[in-house]
Amino acid sequence: MRTSTFRLVYLFSLVVLILSCSKEQEPIDRAKALLNRGYGINNTTLVVENLDSAQAYFSSKLGFQLGYGGVPKSNRYAGSVGLPISFADMSVLTLLHYPDSIKEGSPRHANGQFLYSLSTSSADSTFAWLSQEGFEADSVEYYQVPSPYPSRNEWSDTINILKRTRLVGQSSTNYDPEFEEQSSFPFDRIHEFYSYYIFQREFMRHPNGVVGISALEFQVNDLSLAAERFAHMGLTEIPDSTLQNAKRFELKPFQEVKLVQNTGKEGVISVLFDVIQLDSTRAFLRKNLAEEAFDSKEGRVTVQAAHAFGIELQFKQEPKEQAEQVAKLQLSFGGKLDSVASANAASMYTQYCALCHGENREGYAADNAPSLKSNSLLAASKNTNFMRYTIQYGRANTAMGGYYEDQGGPMSYIEIELLLKWLYEEAEVEDALNLSREPVTGDKELGAQVYATHCAACHGAEGEGTLAPALGNPMLLATATDEFLRYAIQEGRDGTPMTGFKDSLSAEEIDGVTAFLRSRASGWNVPEGDTISIPKADQYVLNPTRKSPEFNLREGLYVSAEQLDKAMKDSLQLVLLDARSEVAWRQMHIPGAIPVPYYDDPAEVMKDIDKDNTWVIAYCACPHAASGQVVSKLRKMGYKKTAIMDEGILVWAQQGYSVRNGN
Repeated sequence: MRTSTFRLVYLFSLVVLILSCSKEQEPIDRAKALLNRGYGINNTTLVVENLDSAQAYFSSKLGFQLGYGGVPKSNRYAGSVGLPISFADMSVLTLLHYPDSIKEGSPRHANGQFLYSLSTSSADSTFAWLSQEGFEADSVEYYQVPSPYPSRNEWSDTINILKRTRLVGQSSTNYDPEFEEQSSFPFDRIHEFYSYYIFQREFMRHPNGVVGISALEFQVNDLSLAAERFAHMGLTEIPDSTLQNAKRFELKPFQEVKLVQNTGKEGVISVLFDVIQLDSTRAFLRKNLAEEAFDSKEGRVTVQAAHAFGIELQFKQEPKEQAEQVAKLQLSFGGKLDSVASANAASMYTQYCALCHGENREGYAADNAPSLKSNSLLAASKNTNFMRYTIQYGRANTAMGGYYEDQGGPMSYIEIELLLKWLYEEAEVEDALNLSREPVTGDKELGAQVYATHCAACHGAEGEGTLAPALGNPMLLATATDEFLRYAIQEGRDGTPMTGFKDSLSAEEIDGVTAFLRSRASGWNVPEGDTISIPKADQYVLNPTRKSPEFNLREGLYVSAEQLDKAMKDSLQLVLLDARSEVAWRQMHIPGAIPVPYYDDPAEVMKDIDKDNTWVIAYCACPHAASGQVVSKLRKMGYKKTAIMDEGILVWAQQGYSVRNGN
């Protein structure tokens, strides 16, 4: 594990100080100043003397599923090894072990010691805030650890770069948190956290039913002093008149820390977990633990500290509001939607879709909206982003608006996923059509003639759509593969006026129409031959003899589509990386972009690019997940002028900026 320490410059503290002194400024949100857009509890760490026995006990007796396949790996604390237990709410409980040579003489490394960290979206800003508030904090440390999260999670990375700051000095206490920032976590999308929380619940299934950490309980010698300290950091106290000799502080909805007056050893004494079904959790523990190891009362099951390596473990039923929301949005991977989720999806369809697509999904109720009963359409879409992006981003210059909340729409990511699954189930689509993602080659001039004869009457002379969907729409062509288009022409769309042409047109003519439509991705009246091949190495840097742009980055990472478009129109020097698959690049890309899929190593493409002076901009469609991974890799490789195009290519095309399709 590499650990290097960087001290913050004066600027951070100065900015915070200037803002706090402004007479016209609104009151500071102290919790936001402390944690920024952090997601609450980040990591909880239990130091154990024998990792093998702790691993076996937590797995078989307590019912936790261990990460890393049960193989310990280097941890955030130098010289240690650990095993993570990850939960759906992004919190982690780590079993940590130090070799005797490291452990000796360090109270922080004692067996049974419990450490914890809170998530912040900027360790630098947290450090500046704590310093301004009079706390003595460590300088920000950078270190690398393997990700504990499943590889299917788009937020994960093989290696995480984390930044940590912690309170130090004579006034620090055993209940003080550390603050950590995960480089691979997209804090700019924290508003979507609940969507991904539900996804995580599908894959992180612990035998004991735990879905997250609800609270940490601390024992403190002086309750008033400890509460004042937490409030001064920026945490908000939860009023609770029923408590005696205790105080509660909120981290996020349904998650808190609790301070308990009890003279003795200070520090964390209890971890409280949310479980799906408390009765099932109780039955599991009763089956695996001795009777004296746990008790069950007041709606909680408690495993005594003596039977959990020095820390008390409590389990409670998850909040009713949370359980109800999860039930309404449960995607049930590998199975069908249950009645609650299905009814919720049907309600969303009625509210948002029925006006144009019809009460029974029959289509053409208004604005040429296609039938969503079509098995052909939905089966061809199931393994692609075609339907997903259609709902999320809409179709520019048509009646189909974008419904994704990031586009100003009313639906969250998870709601759109639920609606899609409901549509597939209602259309009785069980198996997706696995259409080829390779390009279709054909005679475009022949295709133009066939289109004018057989397609223009319904789809418009310039693809604008008259009695049928607009085929000249850049958003449609950005998300439809060549074979998707060819299949629709050949087979038609069942339950719609679109009949199949396989019996009336030759294969050559169908290929020609497909190739012609693909060539319109850049616009209906683009010049002939406007498609291009993947750039060669000497073409990677656009406008190499010109000066570099001066970008104003949001959060030091994101450049707006408007700024990038201006830089390209001004012929400024930069490198453009398309982080999607090469297939997606061929369908539509920004002129001059090099396909560098997020799952590949960018080193070969970047080996001759100046690390210090050349701007490298990555984009995808997500709009940050794939491009974020590419930029993360580049920054690890030492490229200093890197950024992500904020909006992604779909919004880029939607706004009318220049696009091309590739050979």
